[in-house]
This record gives sequence, C-alpha cells and structure tokens, in this order.
Amino acid sequence: MIVTTMDGIAGRITQETMGLVRGTHLWTRRVIKTSFGGIRNFEVTGVQQMDQGLNDAKEQANKAMIDQAKALGGDAVIGVRIDVVEMSNGVFCVNATGTAVKTIPLPITVPVFEATPQQADAMDFDMSFLAARPSFEGSTLRH
Repeated sequence: MIVTTMDGIAGRITQETMGLVRGTHLWTRRVIKTSFGGIRNFEVTGVQQMDQGLNDAKEQANKAMIDQAKALGGDAVIGVRIDVVEMSNGVFCVNATGTAVKTIPLPITVPVFEATPQQADAMDFDMSFLAARPSFEGSTLRH
C-alpha cells in the first residue's frame, strides 16, 4: 500500500477513486485515581514519553486508514493529512484522512521506432515524432 501526502504518485496513474478514508486514535497520559474513586491528577510525563505516545497514536490512526482503504479495494492512499487535537487536559485525538485510489504503473520507457531506409521510403508520413517522445521514468504527473 502506497501512502503519500501528495495528490499523485510518481510513475503511476490514478485509475479509479475509491473514496475518502480516515482513521482515528485517542491517546492520553496516565491517570491516577484516589481511593474515593475520583481522578486525583494526571501523572507528569517527560517529553519523550509524550512524543512516543503521540507517535504510537499516529501509527494506529494511519493503520486504521489503510485498513479502510484496503476494504474499499484501493492500492494507494493519496492526499494524506494527519491532525492532532488536544480534546481536554492530556487527552489527544489523532486523525488521519486521505483518498483511497486504484493506480496503474506508467510504462518505464516509450519504444523507439526505427525504420530501415526502404521502410521509410514506403511510408507516407514522418514517424520521427515517436523517437522524440520522452521517458516517463521518475516523472510526476498531475491527473
């Protein structure tokens, strides 16, 4: 599965748009409860633990988005956007959205037509334009 933030994929053509796909995952800091059943406070965590937690939440949201794209029959997700929203003190919602598409590869090169002098004389039009066509390899096309 190809996942990209771009609107297209280099070397591939979008054959069919399957639809919008999204994945959501919530992440929170650890909560400490009192013996009376109420929430006492949030445990203070370092930046590294918060970074790791949010990255894990992003991966889970991305996985849910990819699973939804596969269920629709897509082989790629384009235009991916990741949003992180703090819903309340220490509770984060990570959303991944994109468009599921089916793609086909572009040909690596365009064949060059070479005619013998006898064939060239027999033709009633110029075929040299075929030799001048560029390769699609590594190109980025907008569809």
